[in-house]
Amino acid sequence: MHTTARILLVSLVALAGCSRSAAVAPTMTPMVAHVAPPTTTHAQLAAHRDQLRAQMRAQLIEWLGEYAEAATYPTDANGWPLSVFRDANGVRCPMAELIYRSGHAELVEAVVASNNALRLADVQDGPLAAWMAESGLTRDEIIMVQGAANIPMMVDSRSLDQVQIATATGRVHGRLDTAAVALRDHTPDSLAALAAPATLDRDHTTARR
Repeated sequence: MHTTARILLVSLVALAGCSRSAAVAPTMTPMVAHVAPPTTTHAQLAAHRDQLRAQMRAQLIEWLGEYAEAATYPTDANGWPLSVFRDANGVRCPMAELIYRSGHAELVEAVVASNNALRLADVQDGPLAAWMAESGLTRDEIIMVQGAANIPMMVDSRSLDQVQIATATGRVHGRLDTAAVALRDHTPDSLAALAAPATLDRDHTTARR
């Protein structure tokens, strides 16, 4: 699965670079594996990119369902759910899991090393933003999935009993199930929004940074 997903992302990023003006030197990361022939039209590039995004989106939704079903989420030392990229036991948050399973463990490692509590809503450029742009998920959907594990804790988790912790964990599971359903139901609209010319141009700018 990792290999297939990584090929999809490589192709998407390559397409993003190909559709830029020939006067601009490419500045993408080494993920770029090929460029399209000069005869490839912008419309063909856009159509192929849309297809790859749709395939990636379907794969991410499948993985999200598996993640929710496993019901193993990041927690603090007392078992309370944490919205961090990876906890002390090596358990990844839902979005970190999707990034990891798509073949980009290095992006997860970079976030954990620099800011483990990073909110993807704040990511505007760089390799992580490029992944987000080509994932087939909209920014709002990415924020929704990451936020599933954000369960406010009103008191120190050491004072909570197992019933309260289990209830919080159940809320995470329910949010993830809801997110997976929403992603499936909104797929046509989300892919259409990502394919819009304004979105296409913005994603090219993001990828170049």
